[in-house]
Amino acid sequence: MTVLDEIELRGRKKGRAEGRAEGRAEGRAQTLLELLQARFGPVPAKVSAKVQAADEATLSRWAVRVLTAPSLEDVLAEEGTKAAPARRPAARRQARRSST
Repeated sequence: MTVLDEIELRGRKKGRAEGRAEGRAEGRAQTLLELLQARFGPVPAKVSAKVQAADEATLSRWAVRVLTAPSLEDVLAEEGTKAAPARRPAARRQARRSST
């Protein structure tokens, strides 16, 4: 085997490994999107794009969170932060203030 053959073989192996990693990430993203839809309903395009752009470690972390997170925003929240609580519409806040 020549040096060029060895370089070509290493390149092919590296390409296959990268392809497998990319395929795993795509599969995790697709599974996570299915879980998000089943739990929270239709997934907005912006969220779908964020999921598809995420790395494997992030996808894995989100997949675990989907089991217990109370909202879609909480699933995708940055590490150590929590999504802001949903705000009540102004009319409901105003009605509540006037009733006290």
